[in-house]
Amino acid sequence: MSTEVSPALGRHSAAAASEPVLGDSGEAADSCYRVEGASTDWCTLRAVSVTGVRHRLSGQPGEDSFAWARSEAHLAVAVADGLGSVAESGGAARRAASAAVKSALEAVGSRVGMGGAAGAVESGMAAANEAAAGGGATTLVLAVVTEDGCVDAVRVGDSTAFVVTEGGRSWVEVFARPEDDGEVGTETDALPSDRVLSETASWRLAPTDVLVLATDGVADPWRDGPLTVAPALSEALAGHPGALELARLADFSRQGCHDDRTLVCVWTR
Repeated sequence: MSTEVSPALGRHSAAAASEPVLGDSGEAADSCYRVEGASTDWCTLRAVSVTGVRHRLSGQPGEDSFAWARSEAHLAVAVADGLGSVAESGGAARRAASAAVKSALEAVGSRVGMGGAAGAVESGMAAANEAAAGGGATTLVLAVVTEDGCVDAVRVGDSTAFVVTEGGRSWVEVFARPEDDGEVGTETDALPSDRVLSETASWRLAPTDVLVLATDGVADPWRDGPLTVAPALSEALAGHPGALELARLADFSRQGCHDDRTLVCVWTR
């Protein structure tokens, strides 16, 4: 029996080459690899969610999710990471991401001259918080991109966003990076919450830039591998990969990095 071998970025993970045990039952919604790739006349979207090694080897579904919604001149995208320590968090992630993009897109049209997309992402976050109730907990990053490259984003928790610039030679983390205290922790702000602790950010994409929304399964190794993971992913994303190629990139092997991984990439044309 042959096993798919994930490309190693830095320290190879032996677990990444292990063949998962087939569960007793399953369906498309629970599959380990979910991808999307499509374009409008002004932008391109690539999205992938890969169930992490930890979940795959234990026969559990991934708890990450992504969603998008678009109009003629706006694209709303979101990634969500269900908290593994809270039961039913995969459902919370799916509900929150879907509600966020739909509400943001509805709000952006009614807020021209009243905060525009910046106000729309706040509306989207409020809708996500409401949708996340009913079981589970999740982080969320939501962004609204306009056809002229303006980005307004908001997040709760440790999922984040990057902008890949200069043809993949450089990258910027849009939100504040976590403090490096030398300890690995699992606590993070999450939805639903009576007091949503969100961060906002704005950016203007150059024609060659790529906006990347990522759960911490990608963000942590990206930061941890400034000479391996980060440049390899940045160069590949700047090359505008197809959807299946993006899935392959997200399924890289790195020792100690076994979490679910979700990426949503957007570039304007």
